[in-house]
This record gives sequence, structure tokens and C-alpha cells, in this order.
Amino acid sequence: MTARWMRTVLAAIAIGASTMAFAEPLKLYHDKYFWQESMKRMATYAESKGHPFVPTPYATDQYQAFIATGVQSGNAPEIFTWWNGTKLKDLVDADALQPLDDVWKEAVSAGQMDPASAELYTVDGKIYGVPLHLSSWVVFYNKALFKQAGLEPPKSWSDLLAACDKLKAAGITPFDATVQDGWRGFIWFEELLLRTDPAAYMKLNSGELSYTSPQVKAVFKLWGDLYAKGYFTPATSNEEVLNFARGKAAMYLMGDWAIQNIKEGGMKPGEDFGAFVMPNVDPSLPPSVINEGAPIVVSKAGAKNPDVMAFVKWWMTDEAASQWAKDPSLNIGNIKAPKPNVVVEDVAKVLAATKAKPYPRYWEASPSDIVLPAVEQFNKFMVTPTPEVADQVMAAVDKIASDYWAAHK
Repeated sequence: MTARWMRTVLAAIAIGASTMAFAEPLKLYHDKYFWQESMKRMATYAESKGHPFVPTPYATDQYQAFIATGVQSGNAPEIFTWWNGTKLKDLVDADALQPLDDVWKEAVSAGQMDPASAELYTVDGKIYGVPLHLSSWVVFYNKALFKQAGLEPPKSWSDLLAACDKLKAAGITPFDATVQDGWRGFIWFEELLLRTDPAAYMKLNSGELSYTSPQVKAVFKLWGDLYAKGYFTPATSNEEVLNFARGKAAMYLMGDWAIQNIKEGGMKPGEDFGAFVMPNVDPSLPPSVINEGAPIVVSKAGAKNPDVMAFVKWWMTDEAASQWAKDPSLNIGNIKAPKPNVVVEDVAKVLAATKAKPYPRYWEASPSDIVLPAVEQFNKFMVTPTPEVADQVMAAVDKIASDYWAAHK
């Protein structure tokens, strides 16, 4: 009897040891491959604090397919990054995600998070994410190139155009913009529409405005004129951030999450580059800014894993937020954590002083079934920015949008 009991115990220990040896580590799936090295360093720090994870990257297009397949099969990853807005709602509607209201309640009660930040991740009254980053979309500028051309950051659209002309006269390309990675085509489209008619921008996202409307045509006309004047770098480069860091263009419109990538290119925030909010084309418009709030989300299966839930709670603390602010220089909105860098701090002060109204990014504000093919069309225009291609692009996207809204009314 004793021998049999001993064999049973030894077998159980062996099975337990085997299970421990081959236990799956907590994987944080993401498409932010450009932060992978920073994420690895964050993983090392997290492990030292008792919250180990393995950052697992995918290219953006492959990533969306990977997550969609997992959701459709009922086998979504336990924890992964995503987008807010319509893309977040898609997963909520598919019943794939776990509400995280309790996590937020704990962080707000501890004085770590502003409850207003949770609005970005709220769908049908419940919160479905914690911030991977909270970013404003700004124009970075190369201080040395501005000094060379005798420029200060522009405060109006006319100032901006005058600056572009001075830069061109000095042999400097004003703007860095490409179609790298396939998703960037919407950036200048959304910004120009916001700077000319913010009401039209929101109506377009909700299906109340056509892509062949006068407001959209005006954007393509303005966009095309900027290209015709030679204000942009070639759209086909695959080294967009490095182009800016190497001085191939004086300005770069992007989310402030790109600061780490610019730093890795050899530029120091505040010393080598600064940032300003794009001026309105129409000076009568109130100040505004595009806001992006990428979330980390938890699947229904992930919510059953204590390690996953412990990790997302830890992620919201000032301990984790402060480390994330250092590397890769990202802000999650933790009140007690320092701002990631002087550029983010300076922009935050300007936005607060001007009471700039935040607007959602096109990528999250419009339905994915419109955004993804629309971006491909916008890319075509950036590669061949002619009036003829503009007309083709507007017609193609309008057909996509019209078909979508007709089926979703």
C-alpha cells in the first residue's frame, strides 16, 4: 500500500514537473514590430517585478488576419494589442473580449489613472482595454534644418506654406511621407480634412458624407497642390522614420509614439527635433488634434488566467508606466508617471493651453471594411498624386463606402 502510494505521488510530481517545464509563457501579441526591442527590455523589467511576458510581433496585415482567425475560431490569444474605435467594437460585438471595468476602478481609486482616458476603450458602457499608449498626432521638425532656413515653428497655415517655400529654396524637402507598411495612406488625408472641415471629417466617418463630396474633393486638390510644389519625399521609401532622422526632410507628420524611433535614428528630443500641432487651413476653426489610444485587450480565455489579469493591473501602475515612459518613450496616461520626454511634455502644454479638441484617428473612427481598402487607394494617390488618380481614388473609395453603409443601415 505504501509503495503504491509512493508510486502515485512520484507520478503526480513527474506530471506536474512536466507541465511546469512546458507551460506556455504569457505572450503579448502585437503588430508594433518597430518597438520589439523596447518591448523585450520592458519584458525583462516586468519579469524582475514578477510579471513576465514574451512580446510576440506580427506585421500589421498578417496580425489582423491572425487575430480575426482566432476570434472566428473561438481561440483568440489571451492578451494582445489592438485599436480602439470601430476596430475595438468589432471584437466586442464578436463576444471575444473581457470587460476590464474592475481593473480601471482599481487604478482610478489608487490615483493612477484619469477615468476620462477609459472613454477611448468603452463600448456599450463597458471598458475593454488598458492603454498601450496615448498619443497626439503632431508635426515633428528638424531644428537644425529650420535654423538653416531661418525658420520658427509655424503658427498658421500661411506660415506653414511660407516655411515650405523657404525650405525648398534652401534645397530641403519640407515633408517626409511614405506608404511604408501599407497603412500610412490615410495620415495626410485625415489631417487635411480635419484642418479644413472637422464636421465633414466626422460625417465622413459615420457615413453621412460621400467620398466624392465637395469637402473631400477640396482635400485632394490641396493635397495634390502640395505634391505639385515638391513638398514631399518619394512615397515609396521603406525608411520613413530614418529619412527624417537623417535630415532628408524637415518635417514629419506622425503620432508622438514615433519619438522612440526617431531617437533610435540618432536624434535627441528637444535638442535635435521638436513638434508642433498642424495649423488649421481655415484660421477660423478652433484648435484640434488627432488622438490615438491603442489598447491592450484581454480575451475571454485570457480573463481566466490569473497571470494575465495580474499583468494588466500591474501595467496600469506608475511603476510600469514610468518604465514604459523611459523606453520606448510612451505615455499611457498614468497621472503619477512622468511624461516620456520633453517633446510630449511641450505638446501637452500647448494642447491644454489652447483647449484643443481631440478627434479620433481615421483608422479607428471609420469601419474597418472601409478603412482597409480606402488606405490602399490613398496610397495609390501618394505614389501618383495627379488629378486623374485623385478622381479615380475618390470614386473607388466612395463605391466601397456606399456599399458598406447600404448594408449596415
